[in-house]
Order: sequence, then C-alpha cells, then structure tokens
Amino acid sequence: MKTLIWDFNGTILDDMDLCLEIENRMLKERGLRGPVTAEDYREHFRFPVIEYYYWLGYTFENETYEDISVEWNRYYEEGFAKTRLMDGYREKIAEAKEKGYQNVILSASRQDALRKQCQLLGIENDFLEILGMDNFLAHSKIEMAKHWMIRSGVSPDDCLYIGDTIHDMETAEALNIENYSLIACGHQSYEVLKEKTDRVVHTLSEVRI
Repeated sequence: MKTLIWDFNGTILDDMDLCLEIENRMLKERGLRGPVTAEDYREHFRFPVIEYYYWLGYTFENETYEDISVEWNRYYEEGFAKTRLMDGYREKIAEAKEKGYQNVILSASRQDALRKQCQLLGIENDFLEILGMDNFLAHSKIEMAKHWMIRSGVSPDDCLYIGDTIHDMETAEALNIENYSLIACGHQSYEVLKEKTDRVVHTLSEVRI
C-alpha cells in the first residue's frame, strides 16, 4: 500500500511564532540569551533538542531538561490556538488521497498531546495512524518508526516521507525510505537542510507526490 509519512511540527503545523514566543519568554525569565529570532532558530535548532537548549545557554545545573520540557509544553498547550496549518497542507493531503496514499503522522510530540492537537485542527480523520512519543522529551523518532514499519508491514519502497528537519532525513534513511522531501518553511533553514541533502523544497506545494 502506498504510504505517505508526515512529520507534524513544522510540516503539517506552522508553529514557529508560538515556539519563538515561548523560548524568548523562558529565556527572559532566566536572564539568558535573547531574544532569539526566527533566523537564529532555524539555523541552530537540532535533534536531540537538548543540544539546542545548550546553545540557548541552559546549563541544567539548577533545573533539569525534564523540568524545562514540562514548562515549555505547558506554555505550548496554552498557546496552541495561535498555531495554524502549514500553507499548502489541505491541497497536498487531498492530492495524496486522490493518488491512493494512506497517510500516517510520525512525530516527536507526545502521543496524547499530538492526538488532541490533530482533533483541534480537525485533521485526525486524514490519517490512518497518528504516531507520537510516550513523553515530552523529543529524543528520536527512529526507533518508534522502525517498530511501526515492522508492525504495519509497509514496504519502504512504497513510502514517501515529508519532514522539515535533518532528523526527518535521518529517520527516512534509517527506514530505508529513499523517496523523501524536506520543506524549508519549518524548523530548519533551507541552507541548513541543503548542506545535508538535495531533496529540499521551500513549501509543501512544491513536494512531488
């Protein structure tokens, strides 16, 4: 069965403004680096996310990464109404369905939060499965994705993967999915993505299915 695997944050969901708002609020409260611009974010954001937090100036001497993650996600949930679907999503999901793809979300977001967000956006019925992590710490999607591939019986040769970060490229490669596209309107810049792969486009509308 032809399968289109979607990343969520920065691919389906345009949440950059909210992410920056939260980061700068937390940095200011702690007297750390700031303000972070969208350009700063897209140039330095990475997985595992804790490495990005070190770049921001967090030392985790007086609070843990888990503490920071819980606080950040509380602000994110409170501000979720400020996010929106990425430009071109509705057209691209409609095209995928028309061409016979089953659609799956693969995200580093926590499973329960991810499902709730999809419901709020009114897109949960677009997807056969919505796969998230079992915590807020956003480590790696790769192991979760491997388990899903085995369970689903989907062949990598029948998959297309759409994401917005180098970690999405790494996930696609770890799954032996050769057909993937990265969009540069999400959480990493065109320049950062282009250093790793030629399979980069600027918008969802440019992704070929």
